[in-house]
Amino acid sequence: QNYVVYSMNISFWPKEIKQNIDTSTSSMDLVCYHRQELERQLRQIQIEWNEKVNHFSGYNLKVEQLLKDYIIQNLYEFQKEIEHKIELVTYDYQIEAIKQEFNRQNSTEYQVCVKKLMKQLCLKRDEKETAEQELKFLQERINHFNAPDQSFEHSAIIDSIENVEIRQQLQQQDRKIIQQAKTDFYMLSLQTAEEQRTRASLNYENEVNKMYSIHHDALDFTILPLKMIDLIQERCRMIGKRIQSVYNYKIECFRLKLQKY
Repeated sequence: QNYVVYSMNISFWPKEIKQNIDTSTSSMDLVCYHRQELERQLRQIQIEWNEKVNHFSGYNLKVEQLLKDYIIQNLYEFQKEIEHKIELVTYDYQIEAIKQEFNRQNSTEYQVCVKKLMKQLCLKRDEKETAEQELKFLQERINHFNAPDQSFEHSAIIDSIENVEIRQQLQQQDRKIIQQAKTDFYMLSLQTAEEQRTRASLNYENEVNKMYSIHHDALDFTILPLKMIDLIQERCRMIGKRIQSVYNYKIECFRLKLQKY
């Protein structure tokens, strides 16, 4: 991986903020308003907390620590959600910063063609990483649902049979049929996901090869210099890391949900 240099001091507003402003309100005004509102809420909550503490009989540092531990434990999922959102914003900023540096470098007469190439390659990297992470997430779910401790519900009709021997035989057959159907479904799902991953990986590799062909076929390397290739690859890498972050958070939420049951 080459060391890629690009500015981290650029200023721009995310599309989420732009979508929530009207012609009479600037992006900065909107952000300042929400920040002031959060600060006001925080001050109000602090006042209410102090009032409760002052009226709490026997309140001391030990009780305070117990309360903090309890709050942190019960806000763990919310904390992970906020941390994940911050991580995504950081990736979005880096991806946009690389794009702006690429556009600044792309000043040749072929800039439309080169810009289209970067867009296509980033799209294929997105598809490649998404397919890989979807397969990973699918395997995580299959591992859980195939676990031996999973509960099994028999048919109500079978359970209503009074003859114990017949009922047990039918229950065993019912279990085997359903288990085989689940296994077949999981195998088909994995096969489909793996095929999609293979196709997406091949499409991305083809785009990479096309990029290097353009570079090597140019007479003076001005159409697509190595500096721009490095920027494209770095943007693709950051797109991949962002998608990994999304799916790592999905898997973590899936595991946390299972722990509650």
